[in-house]
Amino acid sequence: MKRYRRTVAILTGITLCMSMIAGCTVGDNEASVSTSPSNTASPIATGNNQSPQSNARTKFDPPVTISAAITLRPSDKLRFGDTPENNPVTRWLSENLGIVTKFQWVVTDTAAFETKVRLAMASGETLPDVLYTGGSLLEELIDSGKIQTIDEAFEKYASPRLKNLYEKNPAVWATAKRNGKVIGLPDVSNGVVGENIMWIRQDWLDKLQMKAPTTIEEFEKLLDAFTNQDPDGNGKKDTFGMAFGANTGYHKPTNNYMTNTEFIFGQDQPYMWLKGPDGKLEYGANRPTVKAGLAKLNLWYSKGYFNPDFGTMDAAKAMADFTSGKAGIAIAAGWAGAWPIGTAVSEAKSKNQTLNVKPYPIPSGITGEVGRQESQPSYGTYVFRKGFNNMEAIFKYYDTMYGCLIEDASCPFAVGQGEGYDYVMKDGKPDWKTVPDGIVNLSRYLIFPSNGTAPTNVMEGPSIYQRVAAGKLDNVFEQKLAASNDKLAIDGFSVGYLQMDKDVKNGFYGANTPTMKEKWEQLNTLEDQAYLQIIHGKQKPDYFDTFLKQWHEQGGTQITKEINEAVAKQK
Repeated sequence: MKRYRRTVAILTGITLCMSMIAGCTVGDNEASVSTSPSNTASPIATGNNQSPQSNARTKFDPPVTISAAITLRPSDKLRFGDTPENNPVTRWLSENLGIVTKFQWVVTDTAAFETKVRLAMASGETLPDVLYTGGSLLEELIDSGKIQTIDEAFEKYASPRLKNLYEKNPAVWATAKRNGKVIGLPDVSNGVVGENIMWIRQDWLDKLQMKAPTTIEEFEKLLDAFTNQDPDGNGKKDTFGMAFGANTGYHKPTNNYMTNTEFIFGQDQPYMWLKGPDGKLEYGANRPTVKAGLAKLNLWYSKGYFNPDFGTMDAAKAMADFTSGKAGIAIAAGWAGAWPIGTAVSEAKSKNQTLNVKPYPIPSGITGEVGRQESQPSYGTYVFRKGFNNMEAIFKYYDTMYGCLIEDASCPFAVGQGEGYDYVMKDGKPDWKTVPDGIVNLSRYLIFPSNGTAPTNVMEGPSIYQRVAAGKLDNVFEQKLAASNDKLAIDGFSVGYLQMDKDVKNGFYGANTPTMKEKWEQLNTLEDQAYLQIIHGKQKPDYFDTFLKQWHEQGGTQITKEINEAVAKQK
């Protein structure tokens, strides 16, 4: 559950990524919708994906009401007298599909949502028709018997292109199937939202007349140069090769969401459940490469290649080494090109200072292989109250919004979700940059989001980020992305797509098993201590063998058995 909360916390701050459901724990990754269908007709070309397979956009008569929950913060303010249930997005749904949105619960954050659901299950209160959740809470909802299986509804009502989406991404069913039955609709990520790339001070690289590294040997040479060759030209030895912060707040000291070091392990990633030679899952720390990787990090620490206080530095503080000019390399996702890197570059420019940063693919690790932990294929699951009988409306709603993600020319929200909210019309054309009083995103008022980018495996050719990074602005989706987002973030995501074939797949995304509930925190702490002691040089690399023995004896072996049993039930 902690992993689920951490993922949600990170994603809520990323406006470029696929947003989750308005009625639950995530909602900051919003976009927008025009105030009337006519506003979507733009003189600018729209997408090429005409999607004749989409559900017929017929209107329910009488209207169908779908209830959900919504997370609202004090800063969430609508305009023009609109309300959460009566605004551009909900009006379009009502006027064009005959779907009325009702927010049965209004909560303030993830914790409040989870508490509300648990209290409802305990008291017998009727749940909203649809909820978006994951982790332990999903398991509790399944066990409660208060949600329905949707196998028949999926087969009957899902459009051909929605079925194709799941056929192309079968891994997402792992958290949404139990004993062969579908218990919910997992969302499908764009596959690059959390993918790490290498950010480099390009001005330092140019000054030292070096090239971006593609191997760990070249990476190490660059670390040395950035540490010892005065790349900032101030005549002082006050720089580090890379930014690294091990105080993650959620264990996993080598895997911070910014200032990451995961590439060093290549395809043998720790903290993941990897398929072993026998086809069964094993914990990533069991791979010898992890021990060798920690020894390499200890070597870099001893040579001063990163801040000696790395062990107590969180991601923000460690990334500040990079954005303030103390470190020359940072491993972080593409969205970092908006914040904090893009923010720092803009501030430096306003002060006539030099801060030139460029994204690159990550280099190979110590085994010579490129490897990085995959973005989760799914970040949560939509579940439906037992007794809810309007699944046809759900799939009609879902299909309409899905079309917007895959650049369907018939997307009603291609230009935006609300004129005066995230765009204005000027001289007959949409303007996404100069919205009076700033952009207000409306996706939190949607059950299924219409913003974001296409899920993995469903569109041919380069991604929209790659197209826009290359200067292609032929349709409204490309133009909107270019106008609404920091160029460095677009470039960063574009680079992220280059190595998707190198992603290391996690074999388990389910809730904690019985022994994990009892001992996983203890084992995580044991692991954290072993990793940090080795990197700091307080223990020799061979201490890793001692840690592994303790890990297995103190519950790891039993947990491994339970993980494999749980995976078998998810099929």
